[in-house]
This record gives sequence, C-alpha cells and structure tokens, in this order.
Amino acid sequence: NFKNFIITNKNFDETWTSVIDFVNGSFFNIKNLDKDYGLLTLSFGSRDAENFIDCGNFEYTTLTGEEFKGSYIDYAKRSLIAVLEAKMDVNIQKIDNESTKIIINTNYKFTTRHAIGYNDPDLTQTYNFVSGGYQTINVLYPISGSIPTRTCKSTNFAENAIFNVIK
Repeated sequence: NFKNFIITNKNFDETWTSVIDFVNGSFFNIKNLDKDYGLLTLSFGSRDAENFIDCGNFEYTTLTGEEFKGSYIDYAKRSLIAVLEAKMDVNIQKIDNESTKIIINTNYKFTTRHAIGYNDPDLTQTYNFVSGGYQTINVLYPISGSIPTRTCKSTNFAENAIFNVIK
C-alpha cells in the first residue's frame, strides 16, 4: 500500500537541499520550484517507462509465427508509439526545527498509438492515474482469447527515489 508522505527528522533547509541536489543529478526535470512555499514541480517520462509504470504482461503470435512474450511496456515501446508523461508535485513542509513532512503527488499519463494510425484518435489509448493508483481500460482490438481490458499502475519508483534520499 503506497503512502504519499513521510516525516523526516531533518530540518526544512536540509530536506530542501537534499531533494534539490538529488533531483539535479537524476532523471527528473525541474518545472517549477518555490522554496518559500516548499513546492517543487518535476516531470519525468518515457525513456524508461517500465521503471515507473506496470501494465502487466502481454503475449501474442502473429500470423507469420512471430512471437512476443513479456511486459506490455516492452511490447508497446517496440511495436507502438508509446509515451509516458508524468508530473510530480513535491510539497516540503516544516513541522518544527527538527522535522519536516514531504508529500508527493504524481499524475501519470501513458499513451499508446499504433504507428499506422498515427493521427487516428481511434487507434490511441491513454491511461491516466496517480501515485499508488491505477486505471483499467478496454483494449482496442483485443487479441482473440485474451482479456479485453488492461490495467496500468504506478510502480512508485519515482516517489520512492525521493523518499529514499530524505529518510
């Protein structure tokens, strides 16, 4: 069960500095920061989508006998146009001189599109979910014998990367 906050026994300035130092050398991009309000908005995404989200496993055999068996993210990256866009809000709040609360909320948007129908909205599927959450949608043209829905969820990798820095 994902908990979107932790309380650390570091003061606000130590906590803020360690988060900023970590983020600057990581996969995150800083979109906005406001130390006075303790707010940091980050984005991250597609390069290693499989680290950040999990959409289950997938297998199929083409008419020519070509097989795929593995994670749906690997399939999507190989066979579709797959884009992960994630926006994270990190809220750092002073509790007292020795402790700070860090709250993280992330919005995930994972879009897959068949390359042949690049501009066809009917060939696009989008999953929207938040940290610790998931979304199940109906699969476009499910393969015969497969389940007609797919669920994508956060792995909480990005959130835990920040939590681990300040624990």
